Amino acid sequence: MATSLDGKIGPADADHFVAIGSRYDMENLISLRDDADGILFGASTFRTWPKVHRGSDPNQHAHHFIMSRSLDLDFQAELFQYPEIPITIFSGTEKTTPDQTPPDHVEIVSIPDQPGQIDLILKHIARSGVESLLVEGGGRILHKFIAAQVLEELYLTLVPTVIGNERAPALLGGQSLTAPPQIKIRNSRQVEDETFFHLEFKYT
Repeated sequence: MATSLDGKIGPADADHFVAIGSRYDMENLISLRDDADGILFGASTFRTWPKVHRGSDPNQHAHHFIMSRSLDLDFQAELFQYPEIPITIFSGTEKTTPDQTPPDHVEIVSIPDQPGQIDLILKHIARSGVESLLVEGGGRILHKFIAAQVLEELYLTLVPTVIGNERAPALLGGQSLTAPPQIKIRNSRQVEDETFFHLEFKYT
């Protein structure tokens, strides 16, 4: 995740991907994708980037997981045009039939948005054979994984800018944590004006 100094991860009301970090920040994200065999993100992230979340190896096909409450997804988007890339959509309700017909290689699993949701999602992901899961956001998804005390590491880029709009998406979706984790800096480095943190999370 990249965050501004006021804790925002993007501009307000963006309907397409807008990078607040530098080209090096994007290269860093791509390198992280190379180490993951599963990539998870929310429906809002999908709508701003409805494409394959690729690493540097075009022959690597990480399993894509999307968390969506309404299943209001465009199945004509580029992401769904590659049958070799497995896609699982976790519906946050009992609904498993979207308005559009999904391609055959797309699986829809109902795991309602209630306590224990993330644990059930992770069990399903593990059964699919994924061993290393990269959670790409957005902020509400990140909050869910921290609140469930399952996020192990966070790669955070601090960008020296202020977005200054309270409606802009926030690092944790603007939500609080009842039991914040203990955070250890495993590594940090400065590249021009950005600071890159590799953080380790511990839970009581």
